[in-house]
Amino acid sequence: MLVEAQPVLEQEDTQALRAQEAVRHVPTLLSTFDLTGNLIARNPAAKKALPDQRFFAKCFTRSSDRQQVENWLIGGQESYSIEAPVHTREGERWHRVDLQRTLDPVTGKRVILVSETDISSRVEGERALINARERLSALLRNLRGGIVVEDENRRMILANQSFCDLFGIPAPPEALEGADCAEAAEQSKTLFRDPRAFLYGINFALHSRQTVTDELEMVGGQILERTYVPVFHGDIYLGHLWQYWDITDQKSSLSKLEHEASHDPLTELLNRRRFEQTLLQTHAEALRYGQTYSLIMIDIDHFKQVNDRFGHDAGDIALQMVSEEMKRRLRQTDWLARWGGEEFVALLPHTGLDGAVLLAETLNRRVRELVMPLIGSVTVSQGVAEVQQDEVPHEALKRADAALLRAKANGRDRVETAP
Repeated sequence: MLVEAQPVLEQEDTQALRAQEAVRHVPTLLSTFDLTGNLIARNPAAKKALPDQRFFAKCFTRSSDRQQVENWLIGGQESYSIEAPVHTREGERWHRVDLQRTLDPVTGKRVILVSETDISSRVEGERALINARERLSALLRNLRGGIVVEDENRRMILANQSFCDLFGIPAPPEALEGADCAEAAEQSKTLFRDPRAFLYGINFALHSRQTVTDELEMVGGQILERTYVPVFHGDIYLGHLWQYWDITDQKSSLSKLEHEASHDPLTELLNRRRFEQTLLQTHAEALRYGQTYSLIMIDIDHFKQVNDRFGHDAGDIALQMVSEEMKRRLRQTDWLARWGGEEFVALLPHTGLDGAVLLAETLNRRVRELVMPLIGSVTVSQGVAEVQQDEVPHEALKRADAALLRAKANGRDRVETAP
């Protein structure tokens, strides 16, 4: 028989002997069936592994596979291959089954030769890989941030809906698979306030092949945090992942906290702590470049009487109106802070004593002309000091404060300079 092999009578026929032993001991499961699918013979490996099932199609566990094989049996095709779960003596296993119509070399009749190979390990491995990929894809697609996975040639493998939403892409993420990401980036650069920075960040990350995070501002005001993550298998570069997070609210909250930590809540001017930091920075710059700067100490005259007579709410309004008027008169490079209570301090970079006095006199006049609810008007007294190169900044503040005290002692609503 074709499968079981007839005994070779001629011992000198070594080629036939080798073929006979190969058929007997090959691990591949070999069977022959007649043209209607009934079992004729099996090799030892098939007898050991397969149950005593006489009709071939019934060895498949799924009805759909049985139907496909039965359709082939009654059809005219010479060969057919299928990978499917089958019944074995060890239970259900996955086999690759190859069917071939051929001639039995002994009887000369047409038969079906069936070759089966166990592929259960491969199928289980593929299934585990597919499940892992599906879980990863589901995870990435459901992340709140925008996700893009590209291969080593910058072809898009996967994107999620959040990415499409951030970039205003009307198509579903599945439609982007296979897209040229370099071309897509070029088309998307106009969404950002600095298109060159958007493209430069991409090229820098791809060149470095190290995890990189940067921030991008979109034309509409949104702020995105972008992270590049390269993907390696050993030393082989397989592609990379881009992650985009909308951090607009986070940045806004952080900016608000920073503002609250450095500004007076009533007047919105710098608070004392932040002003002292600015003063030290300005002094260091002045020393480095040989520049001049001045300080003005400012105090609202008779402010306690304002609070006692009109109440603290009216006093708060007076503080706000005076601070607003002073802010309007200062340059963008100047700094104004609430020093405490009704006292303010101004820092004037690149300004000598004469320029500072001129500004202080303007402030006196402008504040005097303000008309306030209930109160009517107030005046301010000021002390001006030009900071010396060899002077500690806080010593200059003391000199300006001493000049302020002289302005009060000499009748208020006036400007005095520090010697």
